[in-house]
Amino acid sequence: MISSIWHPSGLRSPGRRALIYFICGNPGLVGYYAAFLGALHGMLDAAAGSRTAYDIYGRNLLGFSDDEHEPFAAPGPGGPQPWDLDGQIEAMYDDVAARSRGRDLDAAECPPPPGPTDNARGRRRPYDFVILAGHSIGSYIALEVFHRHAQTPSRAPELRLRHGFLLFPTIVSIGLSPSGRRAQTLRGVPGLASWAPRIAMLALAPWTAGALRWVIERLMGFSAHAAAVTAEWLKSRDGIRQALHLGLSELDGVREDVWGEELWEVSREYTEGLDGTAASEMTPKFFLFYGKGDHWVADHVRDEFIERRRQHGERGGATSIAVDEGGLPHAFCTTEHNSWVVAKRVCHWVDEIERGLKL
Repeated sequence: MISSIWHPSGLRSPGRRALIYFICGNPGLVGYYAAFLGALHGMLDAAAGSRTAYDIYGRNLLGFSDDEHEPFAAPGPGGPQPWDLDGQIEAMYDDVAARSRGRDLDAAECPPPPGPTDNARGRRRPYDFVILAGHSIGSYIALEVFHRHAQTPSRAPELRLRHGFLLFPTIVSIGLSPSGRRAQTLRGVPGLASWAPRIAMLALAPWTAGALRWVIERLMGFSAHAAAVTAEWLKSRDGIRQALHLGLSELDGVREDVWGEELWEVSREYTEGLDGTAASEMTPKFFLFYGKGDHWVADHVRDEFIERRRQHGERGGATSIAVDEGGLPHAFCTTEHNSWVVAKRVCHWVDEIERGLKL
């Protein structure tokens, strides 16, 4: 099971260096996004006229890879427990802050990207700016990292969060969505968090990973790679328990729109180009892409959120929101074609940012 994906930019002699830091949905396995991130990397490297080198990095959420943590203890006090939503947010904040410095990275996992060095110390300089990208609950995590960094910038003074790419975002009242309502009903079953993972593991015990891959690929229409990632997760020691624990935590944490309008506003610091030239104030800070009929997003909640952002835009806010009309599923990352389609949209967002930087 891979723990991270790293695609350094191939652009030579860039004027700027930026990091696109990707945050997974639930299950939090970055392997699902290999086709998506690979396609995006290829598109960005092929883009003509870009002066910015965009490195791409994504990693697993905590608790989904058995090799990355101690075995979970029985539910209750004492011993390692699965990570809840707040724990994931804190971990991703710390990690993106470390990655944004462009130095002190594990060379085997994430070698330092090409670029200028600090000659006094022989270390890489921080990225000029960071784009946080997230899928599903990863979008909520990304927004919370933005919010917490704005509240306490001294926590990571070198971290320059500039834009957010939110894909099929579950950021408001997830419990009101069709799947959220079903999950709310199930959570009323006594002891669900304790016995459900055990029953799932017992049911899956007779199945080999190869047999699971075949069933998932044939019956669910997953790509061969996504089917392999799913099978490995289902056969892992702690993966199902972590997914369930995080999912229940999402129902508690993702409720009404709790962020103030200042979160959605472009910082005055970024209305000037990074090279000292004027930049476009109209370049959105956040780019959102919703699915049509997404079972994890209630239509009325989505529409109310879009209307609030529209009204904020009339007062000077800058948010780009689109709703898919092509039938893309929430789990777009399970097929190569859908991964390519979404990567193409994200590439257009990056191009819009580049055009703004040149103005």
